[in-house]
Amino acid sequence: MTSKTEIEYDLQKTSDILILNGTLTESPGLIHGKTGIAIFFFHYSQYTKNMLFADYAMDIIYEIQNQIHSNSLANYENGIAGIGVGIDYLIQNNFLTSEDDIYEDIDERMYRAVMYDPWQSFNMYDGLTGYGRYWIMRLGYQSPSKYAKECLTHIIIKIKDNLSNISPDEQTDIYCFLHDLQKTSSFSNCTDILKQCYKWDLFSSKHINRYFPHLKNHIIGNKARIIKYYNYFTNPQHNDNINNNFYLDTEISPKSMGILDGFAGKGLLQLTTLNSLNTRWMQLL
Repeated sequence: MTSKTEIEYDLQKTSDILILNGTLTESPGLIHGKTGIAIFFFHYSQYTKNMLFADYAMDIIYEIQNQIHSNSLANYENGIAGIGVGIDYLIQNNFLTSEDDIYEDIDERMYRAVMYDPWQSFNMYDGLTGYGRYWIMRLGYQSPSKYAKECLTHIIIKIKDNLSNISPDEQTDIYCFLHDLQKTSSFSNCTDILKQCYKWDLFSSKHINRYFPHLKNHIIGNKARIIKYYNYFTNPQHNDNINNNFYLDTEISPKSMGILDGFAGKGLLQLTTLNSLNTRWMQLL
């Protein structure tokens, strides 16, 4: 069995690779880009008690701010929606402070994405429920965006109008979006659509790989799939402490720098294995 010392040594190597490649990573996004890398370094700084890693994370945040503009890609996987949710994660974990105007420009872009841009699916990573994730997050602020309820209502109408044509790959993302939206105190008018969702085969499937297809067949995605499955479809009271054997007995071969199948995700999983971090970061995936 791999020892704590060996995991910490491997974690340091993960950090070294991300330091060399973090600011060189082209995408500013959450899943495959700089936002996910910044999340890793803020947590790693907390673990090592070395503020230099937090400073590096802030450098990455500044680069993200310089990269995004009024016509940036809007989707959750690589674009503004995911970046916004990632920034909120850092605020909620007290790594960044919330400023009144931090989301002003992003709100404008996400409003156009929902109301005017063409869309191809309801998928979380590249479709409307990913946009919806951004607006659910914005509802939680003390001064929520004036656009939040309008955009969420628009997405709900689109879902309702297309319920008979929803593909199996979209069903999980739609249900989870509506489930989370219903839990917000200021938005609870999606009960009727949720009742129709319960008729989907989604709720009779016994194959866990049927859920969250965007997570792919990779150790980080597979672990996130299990966590999300228990949150949404069975007992929500899951254990935040990851099973060590899940990481220790499986070789991780990162394909990129991001948090889904890359070194940032590997590092976050290592921190979770060391009980320095709970599994809530996996809800970003």
